Amino acid sequence: MTQPLGFEIEGQEHKVCKLIKALYGLKQSPRAWYAKMDEYLRTVGFQRTESNDTLYVQQHGKYLVILVIYVDDLIITRNNDDHIAQVKKELHAAFKKTYLGLLHYYLGVEVFQRPHHIFIS
Repeated sequence: MTQPLGFEIEGQEHKVCKLIKALYGLKQSPRAWYAKMDEYLRTVGFQRTESNDTLYVQQHGKYLVILVIYVDDLIITRNNDDHIAQVKKELHAAFKKTYLGLLHYYLGVEVFQRPHHIFIS
């Protein structure tokens, strides 16, 4: 790493700036984002599964929410519409997010959703 152009100090060329937080587009940004999201999800009652570090489950009685993280995308599914609305509301309050509606295409998989059925190809 080198000092940015225009910020060099003669005799101190070996010194560089230390970032206090990760910036979008840098190599460590996805790791910082995941750590922040992991901490948040655990504080609101989600449990990370042992089999997959990006798969989280939250269960309150008969209500179940499953959440998957891939980089900065989230997929959320549930067994109750009212409960998922609350989870989305909490996520929106904690993070600036955009809800894109029903899943249609994800990681090369096309998804068709019909009442009581989900088809993937």
